[in-house]
Amino acid sequence: MRVAHRPGAATGLHLIADPSLAPASLEQAAPTLVRGGLPLVTGRAGVPREPVRELVLFDGRLGPSHAALLEKDPAALLLATREPGGLPSAWEVRVLAALMRGESMLPLGAAVAKLWLEQVVDIQRASSEAAARVESSQGSRSAAHLAAEVMHELAANALLDAPVDANGTPLYAHRRDSVRAVAPEHVCQVAFAVGEGGLYLEAVDLFGRLTPGPIARAVASLGGRLQVNASGGGAGLGMRRILDACDLIAVRVVPGKETRMLGVVGLGEARRRAALPKSLLYFKPE
Repeated sequence: MRVAHRPGAATGLHLIADPSLAPASLEQAAPTLVRGGLPLVTGRAGVPREPVRELVLFDGRLGPSHAALLEKDPAALLLATREPGGLPSAWEVRVLAALMRGESMLPLGAAVAKLWLEQVVDIQRASSEAAARVESSQGSRSAAHLAAEVMHELAANALLDAPVDANGTPLYAHRRDSVRAVAPEHVCQVAFAVGEGGLYLEAVDLFGRLTPGPIARAVASLGGRLQVNASGGGAGLGMRRILDACDLIAVRVVPGKETRMLGVVGLGEARRRAALPKSLLYFKPE
């Protein structure tokens, strides 16, 4: 079994700035975005001629107020401006462009390792591999711990939470403690690569069920306690952990076929990692 590669749609982007940035930031950032291959669409007075997806530039301080942007249809894309002069980083622009085009979001030219997961013990194997990748790249011990935690959550979501039967009923999510292995047609794939920005961790399932809802709820909980929601088989705590640990989260969903979720964990010390700038990109081709 293999994960199919599906090109994304050429969706136009309406560039806006949230209140954390001055309006002039758009003019400064637009050339960087266009050079990165992003299809910006504007009309008279900067208003798009037709409804398009919003690309929201912000200071990267993700908070509860951003949850509503994910609940739009289509979900807005949240891109941090972490570079000097209020610009987005080149590596995050590249990930966003690849996300929209249906291309690999892993760093270009990097050594990529991939694992197929079928048994529950494979989740820990993937988690340990993530930590080892940080250590072999001279990353910090705290970054290795975070990478292991992120990969554990990504892998568990893809292997145990994603699979459903023909009626949409979760097959494994509500009995995680008793499952040892999934059926061969329910396996998932994870990948690891080190590149600009840190360690790239990706998990791919073959169901394409992840909606913006669980992510929006995790964003809404930032700065406070997460309201547990076990309706999907998990408590939502894993998504919050991913948000806290990663500098970038990118998700591409082809309904009924594939969910591809990427988290990038910086290799430096993890102090106050949850408060560092973050980009959050959820994309479902139109």
